[in-house]
Amino acid sequence: MPLSDKQKQFVINNFKSLSVKEMAKQLNVHADDVYLFVKEIKIKYPKWFYLLLVIIPVIFFILLEAGLRLFNYGRDNRIWVDISSNMQILNPEISSRYFFTTKNLPFSVESFIQKEKKENSFRVFVLGESSAAGYPYLSSASFSKFIRKKLEILYPEKFIEVCNISISAINSYAVRDLIPEALKKKPDLILIYLGHNEYYGALGVGSLESLGSSRFIVNAILWLYKFKTIELLRNSINLFSELFSENIEPNSGTLMAQMAKDKLIEYNSEIYWDGINQFEGNLHDILSMCNEANVHVIASTLASNLKDQRPFVSVSNSKFPSADEIFSLAVIKLTLNQVDSAKALFVYAKELDALRFRVTEKINDVIIRVCNEYGYPVIKSDSLLNSASKDGITGDEMMTDHLHPNVKGYQLIGNLFFSEMKKEGFLPSKDSPDLDERTADSLVKAYYNFTKFDSTVADFRIKILKNDWPYIKPENKLSRHKLIHLNDLIDSLSIDVIDGKISREKARLKTASRYLNKNFYKEYADEMAALIDEFPFLDKYYNITSTELIRTGEYSRAYYFLKRGFYNKPDAFNTKWLGIIDLSQGFVDDAIKNLEASIAFNNKDAQTYFNITGAYAKKKDFAKAVDAINKCLGLNPEFPRAQLIKQQIESIINEMKQVD
Repeated sequence: MPLSDKQKQFVINNFKSLSVKEMAKQLNVHADDVYLFVKEIKIKYPKWFYLLLVIIPVIFFILLEAGLRLFNYGRDNRIWVDISSNMQILNPEISSRYFFTTKNLPFSVESFIQKEKKENSFRVFVLGESSAAGYPYLSSASFSKFIRKKLEILYPEKFIEVCNISISAINSYAVRDLIPEALKKKPDLILIYLGHNEYYGALGVGSLESLGSSRFIVNAILWLYKFKTIELLRNSINLFSELFSENIEPNSGTLMAQMAKDKLIEYNSEIYWDGINQFEGNLHDILSMCNEANVHVIASTLASNLKDQRPFVSVSNSKFPSADEIFSLAVIKLTLNQVDSAKALFVYAKELDALRFRVTEKINDVIIRVCNEYGYPVIKSDSLLNSASKDGITGDEMMTDHLHPNVKGYQLIGNLFFSEMKKEGFLPSKDSPDLDERTADSLVKAYYNFTKFDSTVADFRIKILKNDWPYIKPENKLSRHKLIHLNDLIDSLSIDVIDGKISREKARLKTASRYLNKNFYKEYADEMAALIDEFPFLDKYYNITSTELIRTGEYSRAYYFLKRGFYNKPDAFNTKWLGIIDLSQGFVDDAIKNLEASIAFNNKDAQTYFNITGAYAKKKDFAKAVDAINKCLGLNPEFPRAQLIKQQIESIINEMKQVD
């Protein structure tokens, strides 16, 4: 018989102090009824008990995270790492957030930036993938390098920073993840060239590194990967997976070949739209963050090789035409000089290509539409390269492969970005620069510092890329010695750089040393200038190069490196020799300014005092001239010609006194 409400209340009040039998006896009911009700009672613990259930795991993970960080477990999670006392670069290990199975992680090579933004700095960030990074040339011919050079020439009074944090094989997920850290560096402008890798880039819907098509889940996981605890969990899972799985040969081939998972993505399919929606959502987030930070942005549509790149994969038995058939028809139309029809068909063939390494036109449309929503300007690099190509259709004359521009193509894109910066009023100041743009462009080309080493590395990269899937079938791959013939030192160094056997820095130094030993001073200077462009934070090379050129009497070439060294880090050496060369060319005021600066750094150099004596004498400031030559002799009584100069100056002073 069920217990009454009064009986139940009695049980609730007494079940902790009385046994079931005792309560049943007092209530005059069967013990089984009391027992069943006691089991139904929800035990109510104090509130602090439930709070502890939440706090204890939280404290555990906080302590675990703190311990892992204290002992530097795993990879370096910092976004920026120091490379000198005043400069940083994007952490080379940051790609580990986005690549889980790829062994040789890509990294940014042009991300150098001042730790603290200078008052007179003009800071630009470039965001994107391999095309934005300048592949196959990287920093030696990227469009960001062109922009930086032009800004430096037009605005010498400004400290120009063009920080390129683009990384090969990433896509909009990685850029969305990095943009908050870029905004913390207070850029004046952000340039975006992004969209080729939405399918096969890291975390893309068709990538080997995919985490699915849910943007919320992927972005949440990326946020969690910033924690060492999650890295520990991830590494543990990978370790157990390797222990209990069959031995699988590690990924080989080019990064392009490694990253494509679901290799075929048909036009207008579900996964095709997943990629477009993924890009649109991430671009909205990127621009929203930039807008909230009140930072200017210029984005670009993306260009592809249309005319000279056949579709990689043509799908048959589809409701759409065959990509190969459309491409062949485009070729026929072009042969018949029906250029407009041919262009439309080349674009359509690219759209039908089921291997989506080239940007779809839908993504270019998204770039224009989303930027318009936020009021950000868009340049059309695809239209620009079309217009600069034969027949008005982008082909090999502008491209190195299926989507990466050549040097000319990158420079055109850089100039288009710059023109938009000028049009939108995004340049360092509203005042007109000292030089006109035509003169600046000629100076950029003169000091672009693109060498034979750069072109050889790029040429070999493209040969290796096109000797792998999807350009050819695996069984048709050529062996390395048949593919690439090594004829000289530059060839050998270039392939060693590609294979990771030597750094680009050491390869350039060996190349420059060979030029110097052969008395090829122009080539030596060009190679060292390219080295400094690539590694501007390595202070030692400014003065090392200047010293060698001064030793060989190449003063005009030395002046370039002295000036760059002065802007990077003034010291006694570069100010001294700038002053000496200025004096030899008749720029007396500049000479005095530089030589006085050198003395402020080091007042124990007799040569500096000797040269500033001549500068003071030319200004007829004989009192300072006498003082300087006396200090020269005080440091080195045997300094060549110093006594003679002193006598001449004292003679002039005496003559002036007699006249008075």
